[in-house]
Order: sequence, then C-alpha cells, then structure tokens
Amino acid sequence: MAMHSIIIRLTLVFYFLLPISVINCKKIPTSPDVEDLTHPVIWTNISEMLFAATESGLNPDSQTLQVKNSGAGTLNYTISDDADWLNVSPTSSSSTGNINEHAVSVDIGALSEGNYNGSITIADPNATNSPQTVSVTLEISSPLTHNEISISCDPSSAGTGVIITIPIEIKGNIQEIKAFGLDLTYDTAMFEYQSVSEGDKTGDWSSVDGNEVSSGTVRIGGFAGSAEPIPRGSVGSIVKVTLKVTCSGCDDGQQSQICIQEYTDDIGGMTPEPSCTSFTFRK
Repeated sequence: MAMHSIIIRLTLVFYFLLPISVINCKKIPTSPDVEDLTHPVIWTNISEMLFAATESGLNPDSQTLQVKNSGAGTLNYTISDDADWLNVSPTSSSSTGNINEHAVSVDIGALSEGNYNGSITIADPNATNSPQTVSVTLEISSPLTHNEISISCDPSSAGTGVIITIPIEIKGNIQEIKAFGLDLTYDTAMFEYQSVSEGDKTGDWSSVDGNEVSSGTVRIGGFAGSAEPIPRGSVGSIVKVTLKVTCSGCDDGQQSQICIQEYTDDIGGMTPEPSCTSFTFRK
C-alpha cells in the first residue's frame, strides 16, 4: 500500500507540472527594434534590369525605376550608377509613401558586341535598409550582315487603273547609309510611273526623290542631310515607288517584271535578293 501511495503522488505531481513545462518551452515573441518603426525604408519595384541592343544600332527604349518610402518619416534619397553607358534621371528625390519614377536609359555609343554589367544605388543614411542596389545588364548583339537589297510589289496582281506600291528594302547593311542611288525599270506597256516617296528608314531625310530619265526607267536617290543615317544591320524600306496599271489589252494572268539595278553611294555592293518582282495582270 505504501508503494502504491508513492506512485500515485508522483503521478499527480508530474500531471500538475506538465503544463508549466510546456508553457516554459514556448517561444516568447520579441518586440521589434524601435528604430525600425521610426525610420524610412527604401522600396523599389525591381531589383534588376535588362537592355538589349545591336552594335552600331539605336539605343534601346528607357525603362522606369520606381522608388518609395515604405517606412516612417521622410525618405530623402540619392541615386547613382557605376557605368559610363548608364544614366538615371532624376538622381534624387523624397518620399513619405508616394511612388517616384526615375527614367533609366543606356547609351551604347561605340560599345562593341558583348554583355555589360552595371548597378544603380539608392541611398539615404537615415533609412534602415540603405543602400539598395538594382543590377543592370546591357546585351549588345552583332548586327545583321546579310547586306541585301530587295524589291516587292503590293498588290502583286490587279487590273487596269489600280495603283501598286513597290517598296525597296534593305536587310543587314554592313555600313551605315547616308545616301543612296539606284534605277528602277518597268514595262511601259503595263504601267505608268506615278511617284517616289520616303521609306520606313528615310522618313526624316532631307531628300528622297525620283525622275523618269527614260521610258520605263526611274532614277531614284536619297540623301540624309542633317537626319540620322541608317545604322548598320538595319531592316526596312528606304524608298517606295508607285506605278499605275494602264494595260487595257493585256491577257488575264499576263506577268510583268519590275526590277532594280545600278546601286550607288552607300548601297553600292549590296546583294539583290531579289532584284526583280513579278506582277500579274487580272481582268
């Protein structure tokens, strides 16, 4: 009986002590640092940026970096970068919770093909997480080197009285184009010359014009003047020619060729792919 009584007493003691032991094992939460609640905190919408461009081509479009204060008080910050080709504007601002936008741009200048790395630093000595950085990667690829010139017509088939447009396009020019010249030939029994106008790549050039120097031959020339030349490795039209279908006695399905030749100035030496385009007469 004595032994049984001792076991019962020990069991009761363990039973009543168990909750206290469990409670004592629980993690007691700690209060946050008071400074963290009274200081500004830097917030950015992104932590990295990627720009892509072509060697000797145009600069890529700028991107937007957003910065705000996600803490207390006022965030008075500055922005700096560590690469000559990288630019951020404006370079400072303040926030009490409002989002500020900063334009991030790159200038590829004379940079050659390859990958370039830089970083943007946002800093405020009073912010609890200062500084914050945004990594920037600039990827420059080699330009197209097809060095081709081509011709097509739209529409490629039509009847009498229809105006057709003939774009003359380049693809992967190996040198920048400041001026060009060429001849376009057509069948006067099928078409009548109408006009010459700028292409997609020459819209702001000083001059893009053409004259019919002989029956069925239009001499075309373009000059950039103060406008930007067409960069190496470009794709697009440099000039557009319009002709009117005038044949009334042609057979349905009869075909006619429109061709380009005699490339001069900065398009001299380009490979025609193709040098002629086919038009089909339809009644």
